[in-house]
Amino acid sequence: DQFLTPQDAEAEDVDLEPRKAEPTGAGAFLRRVRHWLDTLSLRYQESLERVLHHRRQVLITAVILIVAGVIAQRFVGTGFLPEMDEGAFVLDYWTPGGTALTETDREVHIVERILAGTPEIAGTSRRTGAELGLFATEQNRGDIVARLRPLSSRSRSIFEVIDGVRVKVQAAVPRLRVEFVQILSDVINDLAGSARPVEIKLYGPDLNRLEDYARTLEAKIAAIPGVEDLYNGVSEPSAELDMRINEAESNRVGLTPQSIAEAAMGALLGAPAGEVRLEDRSIAVRVRAPDSVRFSRMALGALPIVSTQTGATVPLGTLATFEPVETRAELLRENQQQMIAMTSDVSGRSLGSVINDVKSVITAHPPPPGIRLELGGQYASQQDAFRGLLLVLALAAASVVAVMVLQFQSFVEALIVLLAAPLSFIGAIGLLLITGTPLNVSSFMGLILLVGLIVKNGIILLDFTRHRMQTADLPLERAITEAARVRLRPILMTTLCTLFGLLPLALGLGAGSELQKPLALAVIGGLTLSTPITLFVVPTLLVAIRGRGYRLVHTH
Repeated sequence: DQFLTPQDAEAEDVDLEPRKAEPTGAGAFLRRVRHWLDTLSLRYQESLERVLHHRRQVLITAVILIVAGVIAQRFVGTGFLPEMDEGAFVLDYWTPGGTALTETDREVHIVERILAGTPEIAGTSRRTGAELGLFATEQNRGDIVARLRPLSSRSRSIFEVIDGVRVKVQAAVPRLRVEFVQILSDVINDLAGSARPVEIKLYGPDLNRLEDYARTLEAKIAAIPGVEDLYNGVSEPSAELDMRINEAESNRVGLTPQSIAEAAMGALLGAPAGEVRLEDRSIAVRVRAPDSVRFSRMALGALPIVSTQTGATVPLGTLATFEPVETRAELLRENQQQMIAMTSDVSGRSLGSVINDVKSVITAHPPPPGIRLELGGQYASQQDAFRGLLLVLALAAASVVAVMVLQFQSFVEALIVLLAAPLSFIGAIGLLLITGTPLNVSSFMGLILLVGLIVKNGIILLDFTRHRMQTADLPLERAITEAARVRLRPILMTTLCTLFGLLPLALGLGAGSELQKPLALAVIGGLTLSTPITLFVVPTLLVAIRGRGYRLVHTH
């Protein structure tokens, strides 16, 4: 039964070759995908042949895309670094200058109750007279660190929580100045030298005129949508007691103004009086006058000052007069120039759009003579970063052209392929506009990355075109249509692999993905548009410049 008999050989229904089993499951799916790609390649070849006969329409379409990209760019906001939800923020606070520690504590307790009543906040820690980094500060300032619940356990983002807390604090404690910043953002901004998003620096020799102009701008800038926590830069007045020494009286008792000032300082601030050893540590001891004397203008006059010549004690009130005055809590200088800095946060709008409105206000209210104005903060850092990235983009384009010139031995093909990059930037700008993502350092890096990814598709297409022209001596139009059919599959596969690889970042999946999301969106938008540009516009431009019947000159 295992051998073929003559009767079997004569039968018409006997197969001389074993039948192949029909693929099932994954094999059937892959077979359908191959069939679909083959069909798509043939249809693309036919479409390209028709497009090559309508070059004018293709060029008009490219021009329309460029105009649309320029218009869209005006509506895309700009920023410095991507914003991310860190799960914690710092609330810096200032009470008016000269506020007693007890009053500062009372006002901050109100803020703490507001934070405790916010359901998204899991816990807080507060410092007064100190700040992040354990630096000692004035008694009227400090910070509160608020830790939020995990993102999966709350319905609002950290930005919405901050906006809600800000409104409640301003309503409950209007005299308390507050600023909000996330911890990592605060560290990065400090390292970059740009602590606040908006900073207007005013320089001039007359501090009173600087403060008057700052107050003039304050109301106009505060009305700009998106401006939050505006500080006009005018330092709160702080109460002081001015001591003026009578030189004639001090000379009569044999004392100099310096010795009187040192004696008064020792009584008010204290003088070192040794150390006290307590087990394994030592405690420094300072001797000073009691608070009943230090904080009383009348009691200070009775403070005894010892004469170095006679050894007798003289009341301080006979040698000096006391006058209560108000003075500025701080004086700022930059590059040896007197300065005040107006600062604000940005909420709900991009940094670039807010700065444009700030520039409009400054144009309508220019600084008077003798005052110089300069924009700083994150905006200045953004401009410096963009200038550096533009240089990197130009170097990337030059490097790509150099490589393609070596590959094609011609500048024409290299420049045509590179031309697809600006057109594809339109897709990146469009996707940023649709998703409401600002153009920042991360998305700008995506544009630089696009230069290499886009020319890759053009190289795949034109390299095979050149190969067919060399091996089969075909004219340009026929060679490029054949290359289109053969090279469509690798172009699509490499593009889709890149797009799907960036999809998790674009969707914001994973910890810290907010930092890379603008980059992913820029690359996805650019690659999506660059693929049809490479497949249709690049061949059309090459045929328009070289001519349909162009052939390679063979050299022996």
